[in-house]
Amino acid sequence: MRDDVKEAVLDCVSYAVTKGTRSGRHIAPLATKIAEDMSRVGYDPDSIFLDDVNVTLPGWFRPSKKWDITAFEGGVLVAAIELKSINSSFGNNANNRAEEALGSALDVEYATHNHLLEPNDLPPNFGYVLLIRKTPESMRPSKIGAKSRYAFDREFENSSYVERFTILGKRLLRERIYQAVWVAAVDLENGVVEEPDPLMTYDKFVAHLKGWIGVMRV
Repeated sequence: MRDDVKEAVLDCVSYAVTKGTRSGRHIAPLATKIAEDMSRVGYDPDSIFLDDVNVTLPGWFRPSKKWDITAFEGGVLVAAIELKSINSSFGNNANNRAEEALGSALDVEYATHNHLLEPNDLPPNFGYVLLIRKTPESMRPSKIGAKSRYAFDREFENSSYVERFTILGKRLLRERIYQAVWVAAVDLENGVVEEPDPLMTYDKFVAHLKGWIGVMRV
């Protein structure tokens, strides 16, 4: 990971910890950096959007959803990216993050299939970014907790929340729910940003986006 990307990640998490995430401003430095790299690998910089009407896409199970980054090619949506962070209350927020990620992907997929976006022989490329703050709570192994008549997936047993989010990201990518996924674990106190899985690095994230714009232009 380049130093400028690392600094943008640290800025995002620091802002979220000190000022909260409700406004969405905490992700602005990283969204800007991703947009710059999308332009660098071939996206039209004038057709990449971080705000205004161009980042709000129709849904199928709800009226609309505001994405953090969208990109267009010839007026047709070719990429949409969601950026999320989780900094505290991991026990309460873990399932929420999984449900949000799945819900957003399913909603826009059905909107695409039902022709609420521009006609396109190929669907847009959807990306998901998750920044996880490393704390004693997020790093310690934890039991699943809930009781059930069914056996849980053993991969989650005694995993930390950082590990659980890594499993989430890897499965979102493997099942093609999102076509580009980047997961980063952030040690804010020591200024360290780690990428827990080699399949979900920033470089691979950008490479997926680069490959898709190339496919769209062939």
